[in-house]
Amino acid sequence: MYSLDQVIEYLNKKISRVNLNNQKANRGGVLVKTHHGWEDKMEMLVAITFQIIQSQFTRTANDYLPGESSLTSTSMVIGKAVARLISREPIKIEHQLTIGDLFIEGFVYHGFAELIPPTRRDESYILKATPKWEELADIPLDVVKETILGSYKEPQPISKNMHKMHDYLYDPEAPYVIAVKNLQNVNWSINTSVLDKIIAPPSQPEENDAKEQRRRSKVIEHRFITAKAEVLKEWDCFYQTFEIDYRGRIYNTEPFLNYQSSDMAKGLLLFAEPKPINESGKFWLAVHTASCYNQSYNINEIPEWCEEDYKSHLESEGLEDISVDKMTLNDRAGWTMANWDKIFSCELDLKAEKPYMFLASCYEWDFVERTGLTQLPVAIDGSNNGWQHLGAISKDSQTGELVGLVPSTIQKDFYVQTAKRLIELAQDDERLSGLLQSMPMKHIRKGISKRGSMTRAYSAGASKIAENMYFDVRAEEFTDKYGITRKDCDKLAKLLVKAINHVCPGPLQTMAYLQELAQYQIGKHELIGGTRAEFKQLKTRRRELLSKGELENDELEELNDVSIQINSFSYELTYGNGETTIEWDTPSGFRARYENFTTVDFKARARLNGKDVKHVLKTPTDRPNIRGFMSGISPNFIHSMDAAHMALVIADWDGAFGAVHDSFATHASDVEDLLQKTKQVFIDMYTNDNFFDTIRQQLTDNTDTVEQPALGELDIGDINDSTYFFC
Repeated sequence: MYSLDQVIEYLNKKISRVNLNNQKANRGGVLVKTHHGWEDKMEMLVAITFQIIQSQFTRTANDYLPGESSLTSTSMVIGKAVARLISREPIKIEHQLTIGDLFIEGFVYHGFAELIPPTRRDESYILKATPKWEELADIPLDVVKETILGSYKEPQPISKNMHKMHDYLYDPEAPYVIAVKNLQNVNWSINTSVLDKIIAPPSQPEENDAKEQRRRSKVIEHRFITAKAEVLKEWDCFYQTFEIDYRGRIYNTEPFLNYQSSDMAKGLLLFAEPKPINESGKFWLAVHTASCYNQSYNINEIPEWCEEDYKSHLESEGLEDISVDKMTLNDRAGWTMANWDKIFSCELDLKAEKPYMFLASCYEWDFVERTGLTQLPVAIDGSNNGWQHLGAISKDSQTGELVGLVPSTIQKDFYVQTAKRLIELAQDDERLSGLLQSMPMKHIRKGISKRGSMTRAYSAGASKIAENMYFDVRAEEFTDKYGITRKDCDKLAKLLVKAINHVCPGPLQTMAYLQELAQYQIGKHELIGGTRAEFKQLKTRRRELLSKGELENDELEELNDVSIQINSFSYELTYGNGETTIEWDTPSGFRARYENFTTVDFKARARLNGKDVKHVLKTPTDRPNIRGFMSGISPNFIHSMDAAHMALVIADWDGAFGAVHDSFATHASDVEDLLQKTKQVFIDMYTNDNFFDTIRQQLTDNTDTVEQPALGELDIGDINDSTYFFC
């Protein structure tokens, strides 16, 4: 018996015993049992549930380690998916949870997962993979076929519901629609040479809990990817489907085996139709191959084949080594020329940064030599995309130099620049200064500077940056190596924000401008009828009275009086437009709509595997959250512009395309043309005397209340001569 069969058998028995005439019967079991033919669908339902849990474990938020997820959110996703498959939509939140809990219980009962109480009040229980989770890796191919939801033998038509909010305007001629259509017409095939070389992930448990959770989760992800590849390799080719979020960002509907997924998934994917290769294609394939391996060299061991003086560069940056992906394009190609023996051995090399993509590149060189053809997706990656858009909007040449908007001989390292400024700012704090002095620059960059500098472009605050930073230093074991504490991360995060403000002044002013426009559009309201303290006190008293159940006559009178007083309060708009949403049209024709409402806690008690648990989630009210809008408008607007850039490129591209938000791939022979298209679309988007005017016209009718930032001197046309805009 397969391990997953144990879950199927458990749920079959549990649902079969449900008494439909008992009002206290498990509601999830009732909803499933009343669906005709539920027994025949159980294998599929459990397979889908298993995939959802693993997807949640793999793509979890920063609040959880890999291999952990929120019980409430996981249960809701499962409940919604199962409800759709048993024709129970639309479905209430509480019924989603009861169905989700039912299926999760099958995994908990057999010890594949466990429930961990929350560490803080009003948070969800945690669903966590146990050591037995690995036993589920033995997935029958019949079950795998049930989980292939986003791959088809024929191109799929565009659905008007490809984005989740169905009342958006839909124009079939809009570039974003054409982009999705083009992506869904790309035909893929499985790289069977790579598939045959895939090895099992390590089975030895890690001592570091963060690494062990990641390893345990990767075991199942590995099996899903390889098993799906085993199924799809029997097809001549296959096509995948996509969906769009509220900002216009394009995502694969298949959660594991897609070009937006892991190194292994990308290494297994080929364009089904090969093309002749030319000299330009060989150059870009060489650059791609070197970047996939990404070997590092110490400052005193720079290879003779390098054309550039990296020693002087490293000394100026305070670095001890350089990775190949930070070298010039010619030297990246030079690495490949210098490592032909390694490449033509076509062996899996786990020392490579991306071992399976590197292995795929090795096989591609053999294919090129034998046939003169190429079919590997070769990628060009953006240099800090969020900062690129912010720099272009503000015309900030200082930022432009760091993120490839202007020409440079060697690619600038944005994270090193913020790290160097951080070190300067920390000099007045003896402990922090000592910590940073004890760390090599590459560790400061990786554990302290990188994620915060990346997410600050999307308005991450010091608190969130500190949280991410502490997660990163734990995962890298810097907590033990250097003695970094959570308190240290709290202080370092605040200094990092200041460092970023110094390094990128224009973008930070742009973010502030977006926030002020959002504040005007949503407006400010004042409470009329009394003070906020009085209003809060009345609401608290009403809640106390309602929770008592049966009330005495005097309490009933008090409840009536309290309700009348509460209703006498009102909110009056004192500034701005008083809107509840912010909408704007992106250059790709997509209408983005950002909503952020105040929330109330929705709590539901449940019993799962004999254990009382509490579900907690935030449900929106009809009142806009002005602080939420102000913190969220900048990342959402920049994400929408980044998504529009990619959509415009794809819509005007006549060729195969592998789409990741900050990385575009095509046949090696077409990379040069794709690079020029990518540059020109970006230039066209921002060739504007004052893009701040465009933003204001899109977001609000405000003309004079919100002051625009000063524009810099960046010439957006310089991108044409930049080597490292995308590379």
